[in-house]
Amino acid sequence: MGKKLNSGRKEVLSWMLVSFLLALCVSGCAGGRKKEQATTPQAMYEDAMSLFQRKKYERAAQAFKKFKEEFPLSELTPMVELRTADAYFFDKNYSEAIVLYEEFKKLHPLHPEIPYSICQLGMCHFKQMHSLDRDQTETEKAIEQFRYLIENFPQSPHVPEAKTKMKICQKQLADHEFYVGNFYLRMKKYKGALDRFEGILQKLPESGLDEKVKRLAEKCRAEIAKEEQKKKGEEAQEERKKKEREEKKKAPGSKLPSLS
Repeated sequence: MGKKLNSGRKEVLSWMLVSFLLALCVSGCAGGRKKEQATTPQAMYEDAMSLFQRKKYERAAQAFKKFKEEFPLSELTPMVELRTADAYFFDKNYSEAIVLYEEFKKLHPLHPEIPYSICQLGMCHFKQMHSLDRDQTETEKAIEQFRYLIENFPQSPHVPEAKTKMKICQKQLADHEFYVGNFYLRMKKYKGALDRFEGILQKLPESGLDEKVKRLAEKCRAEIAKEEQKKKGEEAQEERKKKEREEKKKAPGSKLPSLS
């Protein structure tokens, strides 16, 4: 009886071992297929996009870079390059994003997403604009990109946004120039102030500051005219004094007698 029980236990253990090995094999095969599937270009792209859509931008950028390393010749590579730039953009790493958008433009000049990359370049500069009392280089660069998009790709769906953002930039630039012009005016540097005010009228006619600018520009011209008139009067007076001194030298007896 004991021998039969031991035999039954051995059979059960044998079947359990076989079942375990079969399950392990099936799991290993499925894992292998899953691993193989995950290394296809489409699977890697979808995994990276999943990170991007979940706003895991740093990890998404790394995943896109890994894709490019493993599949540099894939038809998905251009979009991967663009999405890498987007990941940096949404992660607020604008300097790196600018480099990648520019690189995308150079590598794929005929790609249908070129207008988008130009708009994003403008947005990178737009996001880095300073307050009106500071340097406006980023504002000017943003205007340059938005204008290029509007003029060269007028049918692009990104043009309306570019126009809206460009107006904001132009207003910012006009306010900056007006701020600097007023500073020069208070310092009585009328020529510098006039240059700023005239620049607004010529380059930024839709600033909404026309009336204020024209009034202050006229004030500057009046003060400049006064300064010029004063300068001419001083020069004339100096010229008269010079002539008087020369006439005294030429007059008889103007020289002192010799002591010898």
